Amino acid sequence: MALVPSIVALLGRFQNTKDPKKLGRLAEDLSAWYFRLKGYRLLARNWRTRWGEIDLVVGKGNTLVFVEVKARKNLSRGSPEEALTPHKKKKLIKLAQAFLATQKTEASHFRFDLVAV
Repeated sequence: MALVPSIVALLGRFQNTKDPKKLGRLAEDLSAWYFRLKGYRLLARNWRTRWGEIDLVVGKGNTLVFVEVKARKNLSRGSPEEALTPHKKKKLIKLAQAFLATQKTEASHFRFDLVAV
């Protein structure tokens, strides 16, 4: 299967990178791959406004998912989950509202997912 070598290659690059921006990009690649594997369509990646950015927006059926991706090579700075602070959660809600106000969607269900890599 073509996806298996792709994911193995991504994981190898993830382990070997030292640049935090590259690490984040690879984590987003892995996350996008996972959602595609689960049947979701990638609707937006790094969608930006003046308030910040949404890492991924994916959709499946009538569900729209706003995805925040957090990555850590080790836990010296805490877990990826700990990086999603209450302030960041509020910011994500504001970003999602901006997305919905500016993008056409027929979705009737919305959720926020955190992908911790």
